[in-house]
Amino acid sequence: MIQQDHLQIFDLTLNVWAPLFVGNGSSYTKKEYMYNTRNGKVSFLDEQKFFSFLVEHDLVDKYGQFMLSEQSNLWAFLTKDCGISDAELKTLTRYQIEVGDALDAEHSLKEIHAFQRDAQGHAYIPGSSIKGALRTAWLLSAVLADRSTGHSLAQNRRAAFPEDKYVNQLHLRTLKDGSIASDAVNSIFRGIQVSDSLSISDNCMMLAGKTDSATDGGTHSINLCRECAAPGTAIRFKLTLDQSVLKGRITKDSLLESIQQFDAYYQQTYARHFTLPRGAVNLPQQPYLILGGGSGFFAKSLAYPYLGEKEGLRWTAEQMAQMFRRHKHERDAENGISPHTMKYARFRGRLYPYGHCGVSIL
Repeated sequence: MIQQDHLQIFDLTLNVWAPLFVGNGSSYTKKEYMYNTRNGKVSFLDEQKFFSFLVEHDLVDKYGQFMLSEQSNLWAFLTKDCGISDAELKTLTRYQIEVGDALDAEHSLKEIHAFQRDAQGHAYIPGSSIKGALRTAWLLSAVLADRSTGHSLAQNRRAAFPEDKYVNQLHLRTLKDGSIASDAVNSIFRGIQVSDSLSISDNCMMLAGKTDSATDGGTHSINLCRECAAPGTAIRFKLTLDQSVLKGRITKDSLLESIQQFDAYYQQTYARHFTLPRGAVNLPQQPYLILGGGSGFFAKSLAYPYLGEKEGLRWTAEQMAQMFRRHKHERDAENGISPHTMKYARFRGRLYPYGHCGVSIL
């Protein structure tokens, strides 16, 4: 830790135990990337170099025919039909990562959801993603502590966002009637800053398939895959706590305790309802920060602790039924848990719960 008057600056390390997906909102169709079955890697094109190459080698029309055809393997088309060597193709790509078992050359390729990358094409995680996960963990601790004093939390139905009561408490701005403005201006989280991560090496990136698991352990694979940070990756950030704002309400130790409490609540309230599917890994027992895409609604919502388990279940089931009308979430309340599927990433023949990461703050 570096101490600069009221500023406390820490090294925060995210230790990835299960595939971690932080998407940038874009995706690659199966004709927009190259799956090299010889080395088991997928490559993503530098579009400008690639199209210049097509023009120079009079391949534009042939490529156009490929795009309109039922053929979907771009690498096979370029190497076999166009006679382009792997060495030449490597000069036309931005980066390549391990496929694992997310793609199968014997079957149709899948859409790939892309990871967050900077202007130079380096994978990274925005600090806002970590701050959001820390915020959820800290809020859960605040909600549970409030419940222990006997306050009723079930009256306010804005279950997922108890911001006014716990976060927007700095009293930095008042309204014309003299009341305290309850908005982000008064948020205690103004005192927390998390930098964007250092770049993540492409050697630490991989593709992971998506599998839903029911409470009885039955699984259903989804026809898409995600570009993820692989298990075993360490991702580094700078965490700054401004104690002139926080006044000791949030410290390094309280953040770590919040992560531990959130993980325990997640296991006791949600995960216990699910039988481990066949092929699932048993992650080491430790507090996990659960974040990123695919980690599931429960990991991002405070409905259960805020409303209580019974009312939280009903509220969540209603939200799920409205968002996913064909998935029969209206039955969740009577079945005892909502959402009624656990999200897994398939990697090297094993199933991992998405986004489980250990955190160290030094």
